[in-house]
Amino acid sequence: MPKKNDVTKMKESLARLNERAKSTESELKRLEEKRKKVQNLIAEEERKKRTHNLCSVGGLVYKYFGDDISSEEFKEMLDFLFAIDEVQDFVTEEKEKRFLRDNPPVMIFQNENSEQNTFESTNVKTENA
Repeated sequence: MPKKNDVTKMKESLARLNERAKSTESELKRLEEKRKKVQNLIAEEERKKRTHNLCSVGGLVYKYFGDDISSEEFKEMLDFLFAIDEVQDFVTEEKEKRFLRDNPPVMIFQNENSEQNTFESTNVKTENA
């Protein structure tokens, strides 16, 4: 008879595990929906930022070249301007400045107990001996 009792306990355990699995699946589904909402909010904010940037740049184009310029005319003007060496140098320098501004240098400090310092000290002692 103990086997029947064990089977009953196992069936009860299986039922509990199935219930836990079901509730865990619904929790996972809820979290996935929340994750998608956050991803959509991020994408929306990035789109807004890009759109604002495009409008700002377009406004500057209109300001300096007039609002009746076509995209072909603007491209021709840029091609002409970028063919000038001084303009290319200026643009390259500005890109480098922006890169350095947005990516500050990383400082790496060596620990006195590091392997490299230990290796260097060992070589110095060997050379002096």
